[in-house]
Amino acid sequence: MTAVLTPPSQDVTPDRSRALRALARVEAVKLLRSPITIVAAVLFLAPWIYGWVSGSINRYPVLHEDAVTVQFLSLLVLGNGALVAANFAALRAHRHRADALFDVLVLPQSWRTGALLVAVLAPTGLAVVLVAVRAGVLAALPGAAGVVNWADLLTGPAVVALLGTVGVLLARIVRSAVVAPLVALVLTSCAFIAPVGAASEVRWRLLLPIISPEFPMPVPFELLERPAGRHLLYLVGLIGALALLALVRSGARRMWVAGALTLIVLAGGAATQFRTDPSVREARLAATNDPASVQTCRTVSDVRYCAFDDFAPWIEDWDAVLRSVRRAVPEVAGPPLAVRQRVLAVGYPEDGTVVTHEEDVARAEAVEQANVAAGTPEAVPVGTQWGDDKAAAVFAGAVAYRLITGGSWRSGLPVCGSRGALLIWLVGQASERTADGLRELDETSWNSLVLGDSSGFSMLSVPDADAAAGLALLDKPDAPKVVRQHWDELIAPGTDANRFAALVGVPAAPQLPAAERMQC
Repeated sequence: MTAVLTPPSQDVTPDRSRALRALARVEAVKLLRSPITIVAAVLFLAPWIYGWVSGSINRYPVLHEDAVTVQFLSLLVLGNGALVAANFAALRAHRHRADALFDVLVLPQSWRTGALLVAVLAPTGLAVVLVAVRAGVLAALPGAAGVVNWADLLTGPAVVALLGTVGVLLARIVRSAVVAPLVALVLTSCAFIAPVGAASEVRWRLLLPIISPEFPMPVPFELLERPAGRHLLYLVGLIGALALLALVRSGARRMWVAGALTLIVLAGGAATQFRTDPSVREARLAATNDPASVQTCRTVSDVRYCAFDDFAPWIEDWDAVLRSVRRAVPEVAGPPLAVRQRVLAVGYPEDGTVVTHEEDVARAEAVEQANVAAGTPEAVPVGTQWGDDKAAAVFAGAVAYRLITGGSWRSGLPVCGSRGALLIWLVGQASERTADGLRELDETSWNSLVLGDSSGFSMLSVPDADAAAGLALLDKPDAPKVVRQHWDELIAPGTDANRFAALVGVPAAPQLPAAERMQC
């Protein structure tokens, strides 16, 4: 019998696109199943879940500020995880000493690199899910303030895609699995060193992968000059440029059109971030010097609360703290109580900048004139941070000062004598929350108990010797009755701390020599 052999057809060409898609799917699944990716996801979620379980999470988040925090976490954990995992995947053949075998496969190296770059979309998609879940849960909280900016949220996943692409590119430049972890370590160090706050107006920071905040405290969304959409476009161009470099390094040619388009997107996104909007400057000036012109007011019982629209959900909680302070004092003469939110969007003292007492008082007087014109004289100031015990204690201190003196705090000098001791007692007795905040502030204060936060308002301070009498009064069960009985003398400007101690029945703390005492 004669066997006839049919020669294989010579006109069959391999479907490289189909093979690329198949390889990309396999690599995507491997990236998601990688222990590095799983550990990164756990590290991303663990602090947040712990906050929920322990009750330490702030249930009054500012959504557009939290989006920036998520960018940092995405860079630190998910991005570095994608970098190392993608690098290991691209070096798999080299690590297994199987490079020669890959030469007989359908896909040349440039196409395999393309498949790996497509597979990076898997950890990017995981980042999208994690960020969306976090943003959705926070937005559903009754105390959530601010707005969700989708471009800010998508910046985190874009950073993951960027670092995953860097991992593939590194594998095509350096055939060593040690380099990627070292690069991740350097990026982590730079993330902590780079300017991530403290009223930074330096525009070049926008060329970093993530956008650092302009202010150390939250501000209304309309006061931000954060080009989130243009920054996202810049990241897309940067990802495209790095991907093209990886492909060219792998042997791809004729990439001129893609290269030109990528360069246009990258340069356009980078350059447009430096464009400033004069209207934002005007809005910041109005919010700082005349907040009444851009706020909405609401009356709760007999107290008028005025807040920037983003922060209106906090009014009920402010009211609870105010009433917990107010119930301990007799009726106070003077204009009706009002609370007005403040923000220092212009002129915030940067690192090393010193604001003199005269400048501080002049600015406070200018704002007070605006308050009088708005019908809320001597309004109690409250900042844009809320949710923790210290913020509640700081606001309680501002309310106590208003009830003791009949005016809002704006002198810049310490509150001394009986007034200072009474202020500390009013804050500590208001609630367990304000008492905890008072203790936290006391632990971080030196020479005087300072009730202040990064907003720059209500920086009330009481010398330690005077504050000690107020703290001692917290232990007396009949303190509210005694305070009401001697209220007029306790709030008199000339009553010192020793007299306060004698009236309420607590030990008087030794005073410093007159020459060493703080100016009051």
